[in-house]
Amino acid sequence: MKQITFLITTFLCLNFCLSQTQKKVINGIEFEIITTSVDEERQIDFIELYRNNKKLLQHTLYESDGDCSSENIELGTYKIIDNTLIFYSYWASADRMMKNIYPYGFRKQIYYVTQKGTVSLESSQLYIEAYVDEWNVHKGMQYLNNKPKTNEEKESLKDYISKVEQMHDGHFIFGENKSVLENEVRQALAEAITENTKYWKAVYGENCKM
Repeated sequence: MKQITFLITTFLCLNFCLSQTQKKVINGIEFEIITTSVDEERQIDFIELYRNNKKLLQHTLYESDGDCSSENIELGTYKIIDNTLIFYSYWASADRMMKNIYPYGFRKQIYYVTQKGTVSLESSQLYIEAYVDEWNVHKGMQYLNNKPKTNEEKESLKDYISKVEQMHDGHFIFGENKSVLENEVRQALAEAITENTKYWKAVYGENCKM
């Protein structure tokens, strides 16, 4: 145990990390939630869920990327309700040159904790517009809001959804379900979204998805 602690401490020091540990009881089982902030080329904040020194889950709280003309952010939060652990994620992007305005979207993941302390994913709802083939805009994205008519268009949309579901670990949703998801995620992350995008309109104008 001392050796493991030493290795973790060394890793944190080498990568300029700060971490904080909280103990949470879910369904009568004690877990550790470690919040870590990494400051290398860009800042990344995330939480990890542990039980008996075993890592069970990881969830991003904050990550940003970009250059002098663009920004991409991922924001996250979580809450514990009874025997469930709920994770929320939000993506937004902006670019002065209108070249990089993805990813943009929302996700809600619900994990159930049993009386034995096992954690399983019960549901993961996702709506996201994202690059899935390097930096090329997938042609299937144009049918997210415009119903595909031909078999080719339907296959294109199906291919896009398959790729983003795999990349972001969620079940893609449309219509009213998407609206409900968006409202819930925006409410859960309202303060963080405002803080991180409050200047975007002034800087990027309409060249943003937020």
